[in-house]
Amino acid sequence: MSKVIVKKDKPKKNDGGHKPFGVDLDPKKDLVHITNDDGSTEAFYKGTKMVYDDYISELESRTDRNKKGKAVDSASIGLFSGWRESKS
Repeated sequence: MSKVIVKKDKPKKNDGGHKPFGVDLDPKKDLVHITNDDGSTEAFYKGTKMVYDDYISELESRTDRNKKGKAVDSASIGLFSGWRESKS
């Protein structure tokens, strides 16, 4: 477990296991999984807090890409932030 700085003043330990079956799903070390003392969990992507379900979905997506022989990491995890109607 390596220390990861999530905020400048609060170092956190990354306890996420991103190497299932020996495959590194996080080679750039941009995903962070933290289990708090009370048993709750937090997830971060490049230092920004993310919804835990999105964290799980990203690991699943990386696993699928690996199974297809593609790179497991991408430039963006592609979080959908919503839509709005055009005014035209």
